[in-house]
Amino acid sequence: MAKKTAGDIDVQVEPKFQCLKSITYVSLAKLQQGLSYEPHKHDDHEEVYYIIGGNGSIRIGDESAKFRDGDVIYIPKKKTHSIVNDGDKVVEFLAFGGLARTEK
Repeated sequence: MAKKTAGDIDVQVEPKFQCLKSITYVSLAKLQQGLSYEPHKHDDHEEVYYIIGGNGSIRIGDESAKFRDGDVIYIPKKKTHSIVNDGDKVVEFLAFGGLARTEK
């Protein structure tokens, strides 16, 4: 087991709520007003979006939701998703991609 540092948080999380076994990339994305990322999916990894600023809509599978700055959005692998900036300023977000955890 890895040695913990003073800043580590020790918390138990149910396996069904665990994600991102390892982070393989972090991208800073900016989406101008009225634009969108077309529906797509990732067969080999899952994603987590952290919304830095702006607001808009996201669709994951058959579900749609509004988002705003400070929101965290989980996107499972193999789920079709798209994001739309229907707000009045640029949407800025971090996209964390990584290998999915497998249940034991």
